[in-house]
Amino acid sequence: MPGTVGRVTIRAVLDTDLDCLGELAGSRDRAEVRLQAARRDEEVMLVAVAADRVVGAVSVRWRDGCDPPHPWLYGLAVVASARRRGIGRALVEAGEAAGAARGADAMSLDVDVDDEAAAAFYARLGYVVVRPHRHRWRAIDPATGEVTGEGTASTWIMRRRLRGIG
Repeated sequence: MPGTVGRVTIRAVLDTDLDCLGELAGSRDRAEVRLQAARRDEEVMLVAVAADRVVGAVSVRWRDGCDPPHPWLYGLAVVASARRRGIGRALVEAGEAAGAARGADAMSLDVDVDDEAAAAFYARLGYVVVRPHRHRWRAIDPATGEVTGEGTASTWIMRRRLRGIG
């Protein structure tokens, strides 16, 4: 799972990374909820680090994803100044390796139907659209665990076989 791409290291998230993750996760609360899930081994959260700075992140949820029984890759983000350097690809590959190490035969993700650039990126990595999906999301208060917001989004489920990975 951990590894190095150029001068970028991919590793499991640390508690001390939380302050750097708000921008990547969309908010500090969302980052903290993901970090809590990683502590409980419900998922793994991986970060890309360059020059002692977190520049990317991705998570893999082991259960309750959008395409059971496959692990769900989600939350891939790379800071704008570090894009187009293979960091996103390296994070996806590290997430896939984590899934393969846990015995998964495929990895799934969902991508917004109107996000053609993201769908094309995942297609270049070998993911194929398997069906449309109505993704249900929830915002959770990390201090209380209470749901503070929820909704749905139209997405595509994409899947990739993991043969030979890991």
